[in-house]
Amino acid sequence: MGARMNFAPRMPTIIVGCALVLIGLLGTFVGAIPEIAGFTGEVIGAWSFVVAAVVLVLGMVFEGI
Repeated sequence: MGARMNFAPRMPTIIVGCALVLIGLLGTFVGAIPEIAGFTGEVIGAWSFVVAAVVLVLGMVFEGI
C-alpha cells in the first residue's frame, strides 16, 4: 500500500493546463472566442476548464506526464 504516491506535474503539463485555463477564461467570461463547429464560446470555455483539470490531475497521478 505504500508504493502509491502522487507526483508533481511536469512543466509542459502545467503549460498546457495554463493555456486551457486561459482559453476557458476567454471563452466563458470575456466572450472572445467565436462559435466554432456549432459550439458557442461559452461551451468551449467551460470544456477547456474541465480538460485542464483532467490534464493536471493525470499529471499528478501518473509519473512522467
